Amino acid sequence: MITYWQRGHGVTTYWSAAIETASVGEVERLQRDGLRRTLRACLRVPHYRDRLARAGVDPAAVRCADDLASVPFMDKDQLRAMQPWGVCATPLADVARFNATTGTTGLPCNIAFTRLDLDDIGELGARNLTAMGVNGDDIAWQCYGYGLWIGGSALDRAYERVGVTAFPAGPGRTSLAIERLRDLGVTVISCTPTFALLLVERAREAGIDPATDWNLRVGIFGGETMSPAAVDLLTEAMPAGFQAHNTYGTTELGGPFVAGTCEFSAAQGTVHVWADHHLVEIVDPESGARVTQPGVTGELVVTSLRREASPMLRWRTRDLTSWAADAYDCPCGRRAHPKISWVSGRTDDVLKVRGTLVMPSQVDDVVRATVGTGAGWQLVVDKDPEGLRATEATVVVEVAGGLDESVVADIGRRLADRLGIRLPVLASRERELPRYEGKARRVLSVTEFAEVAPSLAALVGARPGTVAEPAR
Repeated sequence: MITYWQRGHGVTTYWSAAIETASVGEVERLQRDGLRRTLRACLRVPHYRDRLARAGVDPAAVRCADDLASVPFMDKDQLRAMQPWGVCATPLADVARFNATTGTTGLPCNIAFTRLDLDDIGELGARNLTAMGVNGDDIAWQCYGYGLWIGGSALDRAYERVGVTAFPAGPGRTSLAIERLRDLGVTVISCTPTFALLLVERAREAGIDPATDWNLRVGIFGGETMSPAAVDLLTEAMPAGFQAHNTYGTTELGGPFVAGTCEFSAAQGTVHVWADHHLVEIVDPESGARVTQPGVTGELVVTSLRREASPMLRWRTRDLTSWAADAYDCPCGRRAHPKISWVSGRTDDVLKVRGTLVMPSQVDDVVRATVGTGAGWQLVVDKDPEGLRATEATVVVEVAGGLDESVVADIGRRLADRLGIRLPVLASRERELPRYEGKARRVLSVTEFAEVAPSLAALVGARPGTVAEPAR
């Protein structure tokens, strides 16, 4: 049953008020129970059993979050070595379905789900949606992918649980989407932020004004890093009152509903972690030591607390985040479900350019916030294959309305202020760079860039601080 919590000038919805407004102590008790359940499941998996034994860890002694410090991490390399069945703690007869990771960083990994696991996806999704203000009166255009990837089917389960009328469109078919968003009176869209920006671009090209011709009021964005500037662009393009929300998760952790925004955290750039299902840590990526200070970036590590088929014990997500300053004090009332910042990048995406760490999300924020840029941009890297020198990187940006050198120079200055180093900026005409309907690939090697933009590739690698233009 949905309960409404009133505040001064609006309404915040709960899907399950008892658990969402539970005290920190109550949720910690649930975490202890869930941790014992997860460890019992892990002992049925030879990989976990052997690693715990080699580390000298007595599973019976792991009773709370603090005890996890002695437990070895689980990572993608280990999971790949366990294929084709992966972490499977139940007989195959009890597995209702398998989903698989996207394989963007290597071999796709199969992840098993029991029927209870699938029910939990629907429950967590319903919590996310109602926290975002979605209800049974909404019409949703669902653009996350289907097939073996879990995104589309997970959103379908969430929409069904809340009673939303949904169109399972999947990614792509942009011409159809921009018309259906108008003709069907769609109020909610779920997709990557990159695809949402593409839809806005294509709509305007077709003479459709998203601000007046669409009825969208909620965007459920995830699947990739979302910069504040991208949120601002989407909000400005959409009808008045539109709210951009962020949902976070991974296939390994059971889908896209590990965490999500409420109306307060969306404005803050944080998400609530559903702590009765996930015990989270933030650690130093190099040392593995816990990071407890708010605002200090580290790697998110998650232990599942209810998964039957594929329990995850200290799963290294490689995603970079930090604790919110008011992690346990949100006005929405979900105080026991801590807030962490939106993912700013991944440990395997961070580039070292002339000794300085550069994240694609930093570049995205600068490009999106610069007036006069188009929809496309790329970070093109050139690294010595022998690893004898640092990576060099060139930012390639579409400039709206022509090749305005002042725009390129502005980007160069802003990047230098943000990163502390100067990067070469290469101007492109509009529509010369790739468009992405799923996860955007913002970082390309010189070879990869030559395949998608051959007329520009020869200019990559200009001396830092110079402005280059494509051949006319």
